[in-house]
Amino acid sequence: MWPAASFVHADRNCLIFAGKGKDCRAPRFDVNSMSLEKLASRYEKLTVRLSEQYYNQEAGLPYDKDLMKELSEQLTGVSLEFLNNFKEPRSMYLASIETIANAERLETELELKEQRMERISTERYAIDGKRVNWGSWRQFNAQTDDSAKRKEVFDEFIEKAPRINPLVRKRMAISRDVYSRYKLTPLDSYLEFEGLGFDELRRLLMKLGDNAKETFLTAADHYAPEVLGKKKTEYYDDYYTWRGRIYNPLNKYFEGKKALDEIQRFLGSFGFETAKIQVDAEDREKKSPSAFCFGIQIPNDVRICYRRVSPFSDFGSLFHEFGHGIHDASANPKDSVWKRYIIPMSVAETFSILVETMLHTPKFLKEDLRISGKAINDIMDRERFMNLAFLTFYAANSIMKIEFWKKTYSLEEATERWQELTKRFFIEVPGNYWLLHHIMPDYDVYSPSYVIASMRVSAIRAQLERDFGESWWRSGKAGEFIKGLARTRGEFDVKAWKLDPDLYLEEQSSLSFLQ
Repeated sequence: MWPAASFVHADRNCLIFAGKGKDCRAPRFDVNSMSLEKLASRYEKLTVRLSEQYYNQEAGLPYDKDLMKELSEQLTGVSLEFLNNFKEPRSMYLASIETIANAERLETELELKEQRMERISTERYAIDGKRVNWGSWRQFNAQTDDSAKRKEVFDEFIEKAPRINPLVRKRMAISRDVYSRYKLTPLDSYLEFEGLGFDELRRLLMKLGDNAKETFLTAADHYAPEVLGKKKTEYYDDYYTWRGRIYNPLNKYFEGKKALDEIQRFLGSFGFETAKIQVDAEDREKKSPSAFCFGIQIPNDVRICYRRVSPFSDFGSLFHEFGHGIHDASANPKDSVWKRYIIPMSVAETFSILVETMLHTPKFLKEDLRISGKAINDIMDRERFMNLAFLTFYAANSIMKIEFWKKTYSLEEATERWQELTKRFFIEVPGNYWLLHHIMPDYDVYSPSYVIASMRVSAIRAQLERDFGESWWRSGKAGEFIKGLARTRGEFDVKAWKLDPDLYLEEQSSLSFLQ
């Protein structure tokens, strides 16, 4: 649905759309029909109201399910009116199909979110007096040093995962049905927005996953005794367990530093206005475990929401989410609705990853955050290790998801295939795990967007260094360049930067203890 295109969320991010064939970036043409403008205006008013309800749901705040249903029905009416009368702009055509799919999925998705919080939980362990559930699982893994306890909760949640199978199956079936009415699949739309073909994307993902595996596993053995409290990584040591624990030794370098103040200072000096971006750091039981950013009304109402985990992780969350935030807040309010709201998923992730990479930049760490040289080497090693973990994990996630639509997998086949891919790229993990992920069952595709964006950011950073020097973030012209890219929104040229898996792999495999 269109509202989903209006919010961005780190790791859970927006449902903005994608595919190959026609160029579906927002076209530059004069709108001759007032009816099109009126439809777009009606859309924006409805999507603002609906996005606020989605934000409240993710933030663990009260939300109105009946209002969400009513607004979704009205958005369906707007979408059908567009589809019955227009073929262009293409992005709006594809977004209209997604709007209808989202409206038809709404009750199922609301139930899935509620059931996952309630049914994927344990009475054996608690955090702050509250039972560990799906929403607090990552906090539990980050805080629990006893690997046997982490394994116990992992195994219990995997055993309980089939409880939500019917809802995930129903959600995917609705998407398939809605897109089929327009002789498309969700994958067709995704690939069109991203300007990629299925085989091209699959080859990229396979190469990244295969080539990252050996270095990842070797480095995992290096870090396992310290981070996991045992000799080797095992199936229950998921990506988020690593992420929640590996940065603990770095926390001492960031204690006393306020992540929110630092990101606002950095972006402010770079020429971005951050004052209108609202931040919610309250810890609520039903709040999403992942940080996220919603563009409720773009560019005027942008909100960031996160749960504090640890000093360094909080820096990562806020730098990432403020990347989304400045992307949304940089939109020109006079631009068309489709240009402001409908963007390829990987473009949404490009700006978040670009800002987050400042925490992987030695010169920025030393001169701006005042981190010592020895600490910087440690930070770089751990960041690169986590990027390798990301590549292996998201290669499996992404390939399964694009094959899911291309090969029309059943839920059981998808589960089996995901387990096969984990064995190929890192360590075999019980297939039901993908049902417990915060993106895989909740979105039609999305997962490849992180990988595409990461490679694009490598190319953008290389250009920034060439054009503005090693300390490019001190250049006002570099700031204007990035703001200019951010303003393009739906007109962002997805083919402007070459996606080079070899360059990205070389960067992330440079670990000092493996030299």
